[in-house]
Amino acid sequence: MSKKPANIQIEVNELKGKKQPTWEVVIPGKASIGIIEEIEGRFRATSTKSTTQLFDKTLEASLNSLLAHYALHEK
Repeated sequence: MSKKPANIQIEVNELKGKKQPTWEVVIPGKASIGIIEEIEGRFRATSTKSTTQLFDKTLEASLNSLLAHYALHEK
């Protein structure tokens, strides 16, 4: 019943012109996984498909949470 492990190639692009630092996480040639924003010292990851919001203390932790959510719920 478990899924086989697979590598997901991603790109993290910084979006310019926003009030707060913002990054878009995408699978090249496919779709956007979500957006990560730094708000008041915390990082908020919002999935593109389900608009689920995940909060973390670091950018790396936020990216990992977003990828885990994508692999478990949206893939």
